[in-house]
This record gives sequence, structure tokens and C-alpha cells, in this order.
Amino acid sequence: MNWEKLTGGTFEQAVQQAAGVSVIPVGVIEYHGPHLPLGTDMFQAHALATAAAEREPVIVYPQYYFGVNVETKHYPGGIVIKDRLIFELLENICDEISRNGLKKIVLLSGHGGNRYFLPLFTQLMLDKGKDYTLYYVEGYGADPQVLARIMETKSDEHAGETETSLALHLYPELVRKDLLPDHNWLRNEERLSHLQGVYTPADWFAMHPEHCAGDAVPATAEKGRLLFEDVVIKVAALFKKIKEDQAAPAIYAEFGSRIYRK
Repeated sequence: MNWEKLTGGTFEQAVQQAAGVSVIPVGVIEYHGPHLPLGTDMFQAHALATAAAEREPVIVYPQYYFGVNVETKHYPGGIVIKDRLIFELLENICDEISRNGLKKIVLLSGHGGNRYFLPLFTQLMLDKGKDYTLYYVEGYGADPQVLARIMETKSDEHAGETETSLALHLYPELVRKDLLPDHNWLRNEERLSHLQGVYTPADWFAMHPEHCAGDAVPATAEKGRLLFEDVVIKVAALFKKIKEDQAAPAIYAEFGSRIYRK
């Protein structure tokens, strides 16, 4: 169930059908090579949540592109949101979702750059006494056996075979494989490899200055269909578990009640 497609007269019934669960698919607007749309992460995360919700009803929040993507500023088209605003906006959205009766909120990340932002956001909610419970889902990769069977590229992180295949399946009219360069992006330049175990602000740029990692040439719509169907089944099963979960809300409430106050 897509939030924006519900009517005022059907919303409360949808909340009941969803067992009070809403999903925010969190993407970004950023460069995905010369061939994929800037909204790739947003499109794919929202499409996945929508398809999974058709199997296991939850309410899917509208396309949300306010993730973390500072690493994309050296290419045109990216939208980068400032640090404090990105936290305040997501908290505001979650508060509004809760106000509308949805007390379990799933943050479904559709972008690798959210790997620090969303866990920190979730952790900070522990100290805010919210009346809702957050569930952060880090990723939703396909089964390794499925990947091994259908994918030709062994190293594939960004704008490569996987993402391009999914795009060809979901929105082929937006894909421009004719704009691909005459080389792939398989090489990791490893310019900071001497700093093992150290994280710096420019780690991704140091590895992949073209902001892509993989080879999009072998991508096909059929591969995308197989990948998408495999992941939809997994995410729908996860939605079911979250709908049935009683432990996390109870533990969250217990912690709040035991915060030390002199």
C-alpha cells in the first residue's frame, strides 16, 4: 500500500491491515554513471518496498531521497542535504508517521552511503522516548547462489551489472547503455590502502574517483527480474516478522522506564 495513493476514507483501514507498520525506503539523488537515472537508489528501494508490500501489506512511505551522499558532489545532478537537516527531517517524518497510527517504522536503506547515518539515527532514538519503534534494514541483497548463477561480473558495487539489470527490469525507458564509456569500473585504485582499519572522509573517492564500481555492459532486464523477484520474497518475509514482533517495542519501553533519574 502506497501512502500517497490512499484516500482519507481508506487510510485508517490501511493502518489496521498493515498492523501499524510503515516503511520508509531511503535513497538519494546522485550520479549513477552516465547511463542510469540520478534517482536510481530511490526508485529501486521504493519499487522493492511496494512489491514486498503487495505480498505482506504494510504502508510504504512516498519516494524519499534524503539520504547521505556527500561523496557525489564531484559529478553533476546530485542533491546533498546538510548534516543537521537530514537528521531533523527524518525524525519529523517518523513523528508524523507515528501520529497517523503507525507505531512500527522500518527504515529500508536503498543506498550504501546510509550505512552510518541510519544506524546512528536509530540508535539516537533510544534517548528520545518516542512512542514508536524503529527497525533499520541495512541491505537486501539477492541470494549469493542466485547471484553466482546469473551475474557475469564478480566485483559489482555501484552502477554496475546489478543496478543496471534492475533498472532495465523496472524502468528500461530511463536507461542509456549507449552512453557507457569504452572501459569498465572494475579497478579499485586503493589510494588509501596503506591505512588499514582507518576511515577517512574521502575513502570512497580514493577507491573509485569515477563514482562507479563494476561493469554495466553484461546487464540485462532478465537478470534484473530474477534478482528483483528473489529479493522481494525476502523483504516480504521480513515485513511479516516485524508485523508480528512484540519484543522490540516492549524492550524499548522497558529501557525508557528504567532510565536513571535521581
